[in-house]
Amino acid sequence: RPRPRPRTGPPGTHWRTRLARRALWRAMGDEIDTSKWNVLYPNYLNSKKTVPEGRRIPLPQAVEHPHAAEMAEICEFLKIPHVLEMEKAYPRDWLIRGRVRLMLKTPEGAFTHPEIHNKKQLMLKMGELIPKLKSRINGPPPQAMHLAAMPASSSSASGGGAGTAAIADGPVSRADKKEAKREEKKANKKKGK
Repeated sequence: RPRPRPRTGPPGTHWRTRLARRALWRAMGDEIDTSKWNVLYPNYLNSKKTVPEGRRIPLPQAVEHPHAAEMAEICEFLKIPHVLEMEKAYPRDWLIRGRVRLMLKTPEGAFTHPEIHNKKQLMLKMGELIPKLKSRINGPPPQAMHLAAMPASSSSASGGGAGTAAIADGPVSRADKKEAKREEKKANKKKGK
């Protein structure tokens, strides 16, 4: 007869695992090699990107212009060991700086979080939690502030309001700029009559 396996909770909840995790955090000085950890770029979660541009989660769960620091803040909240690397960039979109290296599984094979066991689950959780951050509720995301510094004559002249959505969804391509200029002319013409 096969011996029954002892019943335990979800992986990562046993006291020995928690103790090993604490010891790992204490030893995490400069000796820990993070080169084998998982990597997450902001483009993976960006709702403004297409799949060929690097988005890896469905559009309804994605976030508008996530920042690597926000992703690191979520990892901190979930108590997942991570390293924020702001000097690195995504190869497909090298203007977006920052990435997060994280450890989802210890070298011994234990998961670092009881519910999140792979990158996909973590990305979906980040997509759920980033919009709830205080930095997102009180003001525009950092990327939208960067776009606000650019000339946005069409969004301010059309009288659509000064919200961040008008700034973030402003014209991007040449055709969009032409269309916005036509609409602006029509609006000015109507105001003149």
